[in-house]
Amino acid sequence: MGSPEHPYEQGFDLRLWPQRLEVPLRWRKPKTIFVNSMSDLFHEDIPLEFVEEVFATMRAAHWHTFQILTKRHERLAELAAWVPSRQPSSWIS
Repeated sequence: MGSPEHPYEQGFDLRLWPQRLEVPLRWRKPKTIFVNSMSDLFHEDIPLEFVEEVFATMRAAHWHTFQILTKRHERLAELAAWVPSRQPSSWIS
Protein backbone atom coordinates (compact mmCIF):
# COMPACT_ATOMS: atom_id res chain seq x y z
CA MET A 1 0.00 0.00 0.00
CA GLY A 2 1.19 3.54 -0.53
CA SER A 3 3.52 4.93 -3.19
CA PRO A 4 7.06 3.56 -3.56
CA GLU A 5 9.81 6.19 -3.16
CA HIS A 6 7.28 8.62 -1.63
CA PRO A 7 7.18 9.73 2.03
CA TYR A 8 3.91 7.81 2.36
CA GLU A 9 5.20 4.62 0.78
CA GLN A 10 4.09 2.73 3.89
CA GLY A 11 0.61 4.24 3.66
CA PHE A 12 -0.58 5.82 6.90
CA ASP A 13 1.48 3.64 9.24
CA LEU A 14 3.18 5.72 11.92
CA ARG A 15 6.66 6.87 10.97
CA LEU A 16 8.77 9.50 12.72
CA TRP A 17 11.08 11.78 10.72
CA PRO A 18 13.51 13.27 13.30
CA GLN A 19 15.91 14.34 10.54
CA ARG A 20 13.27 16.79 9.28
CA LEU A 21 12.97 18.66 12.57
CA GLU A 22 15.78 21.03 11.66
CA VAL A 23 14.36 21.97 8.24
CA PRO A 24 12.38 25.01 9.54
CA LEU A 25 15.58 26.33 11.12
CA ARG A 26 17.09 26.68 7.63
CA TRP A 27 14.16 28.71 6.26
CA ARG A 28 14.88 32.38 6.98
CA LYS A 29 11.70 33.80 5.46
CA PRO A 30 8.77 33.40 7.89
CA LYS A 31 6.31 30.69 6.90
CA THR A 32 3.17 29.09 8.28
CA ILE A 33 3.99 25.43 8.90
CA PHE A 34 1.30 22.81 9.33
CA VAL A 35 2.86 20.31 11.73
CA ASN A 36 1.98 16.69 10.96
CA SER A 37 -0.31 17.49 8.07
CA MET A 38 -0.97 13.79 7.41
CA SER A 39 -0.82 12.58 11.02
CA ASP A 40 -1.38 13.67 14.62
CA LEU A 41 1.43 14.88 16.89
CA PHE A 42 -0.51 13.62 19.91
CA HIS A 43 -0.99 10.06 18.62
CA GLU A 44 -0.54 7.63 21.53
CA ASP A 45 2.38 5.88 19.78
CA ILE A 46 4.46 9.04 19.35
CA PRO A 47 6.97 9.14 22.21
CA LEU A 48 6.92 12.14 24.53
CA GLU A 49 10.59 12.71 23.70
CA PHE A 50 9.70 13.27 20.04
CA VAL A 51 6.87 15.66 20.97
CA GLU A 52 9.40 17.56 23.11
CA GLU A 53 11.78 17.78 20.14
CA VAL A 54 9.01 19.17 17.93
CA PHE A 55 8.21 21.88 20.49
CA ALA A 56 11.92 22.66 20.90
CA THR A 57 12.15 23.20 17.14
CA MET A 58 9.12 25.50 17.23
CA ARG A 59 10.72 27.56 20.01
CA ALA A 60 14.04 27.74 18.12
CA ALA A 61 12.34 28.72 14.82
CA HIS A 62 10.30 31.47 16.46
CA TRP A 63 9.98 33.53 13.24
CA HIS A 64 7.61 30.92 11.78
CA THR A 65 3.98 30.25 12.69
CA PHE A 66 3.28 26.60 13.48
CA GLN A 67 -0.17 25.02 13.29
CA ILE A 68 -0.98 21.77 15.08
CA LEU A 69 -4.31 20.06 14.51
CA THR A 70 -5.24 17.13 16.75
CA LYS A 71 -8.16 14.81 17.27
CA ARG A 72 -6.48 13.48 20.41
CA HIS A 73 -7.34 16.20 22.90
CA GLU A 74 -7.14 13.65 25.73
CA ARG A 75 -3.41 13.13 25.17
CA LEU A 76 -2.87 16.84 24.69
CA ALA A 77 -4.53 17.37 28.08
CA GLU A 78 -2.25 14.72 29.62
CA LEU A 79 0.80 16.52 28.23
CA ALA A 80 -0.50 20.01 29.06
CA ALA A 81 1.81 20.30 32.06
CA TRP A 82 4.74 19.88 29.70
CA VAL A 83 3.49 21.69 26.59
CA PRO A 84 4.26 25.40 27.06
CA SER A 85 1.05 27.41 27.17
CA ARG A 86 2.80 30.42 25.63
CA GLN A 87 4.50 28.60 22.78
CA PRO A 88 5.68 31.37 20.44
CA SER A 89 3.81 31.57 17.16
CA SER A 90 1.88 28.33 17.41
CA TRP A 91 -1.76 27.37 17.14
CA ILE A 92 -3.06 24.16 18.66
CA SER A 93 -6.60 23.16 17.83
